[in-house]
Amino acid sequence: MFLNIFLNEIKYWFNRPAFYIYAVVFFMLGMLISAASAGIFDALTLTTGSSKIVNSPIGVLTAFAAPASILIFFYPSIIGSTISRDYESEIHTILYSYPFSKFQYLSAKFLSGFFIVNLVILAIFIAVSIGFILPGTNQEIVNPFDLKSYLDAYFIVILPNLFLYSSIIFGVVTFTRNVYVGFISVIIIVIIEALLEGLFSNPDNRFIAALFDPSGLSASNYYTRYWTVSEQNELYLPLGELVIYNRLINIAFGSFVLLSIYKIFSFSQNAFTFSFNKKDSKRLTKTNFGGITKINLPKLNLDFSIKNDLKKLWNLSNFDFQYIIRNWSFIIIVILALLFNLIGLSELGNVFGTPTYPRTWKMLQAGATFTLFINVSTFLFASNLLHRSRNSNINQLIDTTPTPNWIFLGSKFIAIVKMQLVLLSLVMISGILFQT
Repeated sequence: MFLNIFLNEIKYWFNRPAFYIYAVVFFMLGMLISAASAGIFDALTLTTGSSKIVNSPIGVLTAFAAPASILIFFYPSIIGSTISRDYESEIHTILYSYPFSKFQYLSAKFLSGFFIVNLVILAIFIAVSIGFILPGTNQEIVNPFDLKSYLDAYFIVILPNLFLYSSIIFGVVTFTRNVYVGFISVIIIVIIEALLEGLFSNPDNRFIAALFDPSGLSASNYYTRYWTVSEQNELYLPLGELVIYNRLINIAFGSFVLLSIYKIFSFSQNAFTFSFNKKDSKRLTKTNFGGITKINLPKLNLDFSIKNDLKKLWNLSNFDFQYIIRNWSFIIIVILALLFNLIGLSELGNVFGTPTYPRTWKMLQAGATFTLFINVSTFLFASNLLHRSRNSNINQLIDTTPTPNWIFLGSKFIAIVKMQLVLLSLVMISGILFQT
C-alpha cells in the first residue's frame, strides 16, 4: 500500500499545472541569479570584473541559497497539501477504511511531497549550471563545470535543511489539517532564523551560531570567513567538525519531529485548534410548541445615502480589524516582532562593546527591522480578508446584500491600514519604553 499511495501522489502532482509552474519559475530564478553573478548584466550596470570565480564551490552554494530560501514558502502547498487534501476533499473517511498501516500512510505522504520538492530543486540545479555559461556572461570568471561543487551544495546544505523544514511543516499541517497554518509556521521559522542570527552576530558567539544555525551557512562561514580569494576559487566546501555536528543536529531534530508525528497521529483524531473562548455547553430548550406565536416584525427604513454607506464602511473595517488582531498568526507575528526589536535595541547601543546613549534616531534605526513584519502581515491578511467570505462559503450570501462593492473592498483596505498603524505604534512604544 505504501507504493500505491506514493505513486498516486506523484501522479497527482504530475497532472497538476502548479508543479510545472513551480519548476519553471524557480528554473528562471536560478538561471537569472547565476547569469547575473557571471556578469550578463555588466553592460547595463557598468560593473567591473572580479578575480573571484563565480561557479566555484562557494559561488555555487550562494547561487543555490537564494532560490532555496524562497522555495521554503512553497513547502506547505507541496508537502503539507499531500495530507491536508484528504481532509479538504472529505475523502479521508473512505480512504482510512483501506488496509494500510499508519506508517505506510504517513511515510508515503511525506516522501511523495519530499520527492516533488527535490524535483524543483533539480530544476534549480540545472538552471544554475546553465546560467553560468549563457551568452553574454564573462567567461573569464567562470570555471569548467564541476559536478562535485553542486553535489556538495546539495548534500551538505540543501538536503539537511529540506529534511528539517519539511518535517516541521508536515507535522504542523498533519495535526491542524490547514495549509494556511503551515504557511504561518514557515514565517515563524524564517523569523526565528533571523532572531538567532541577531543573537549570535557577536564575534564571540560564532561557535554557537555555527553549531545551532538551522541553515548551516554559519557553520560553513566559520571555516571560510578568512579564506583568500585563491582559496575561495579552488577549495571545496569545508566538512569540518562544526559542519558535521550542525548537519547531524538538523537531521536528528527532523527525525525526532517525524517520530513524534508517527506516535501522536491517529486515523480517528480531530484537528488541533486553539481558542480562548469557552463554549457554553448548556442545552437550549424551546418552549414555543404550544401554539402559534404572533411576532411583530420591526419596520425598516432603508437608507442608501452616502452618509450611511460611509458608516457601513467604517463598521465593516472595525469588524475586519478585530478579525486580524484576534488571529493567532497576527499575535505570533507581533510577539516575535517585539522580541526581535528588543534584541535589536539592546545590541544597537553597543559599538564594539562600548555602550552609547539610546538616542531617538537609534530607536528609529532599530525599528526599521519591523518593516519585514509589517510587509509579511500586510501580504498575509490582505489576501486572507479578500478570500475570507469565499473560504467560509458565505460569499453568495454577502453578494445578495444591497451594499456596493467599494464598501467591502474599502473596509478591508482600512482594516489593513489600521493593522499597520498598530504595528508602527508598537515600534514607537517599544522605543520609548527602552529609552526610559
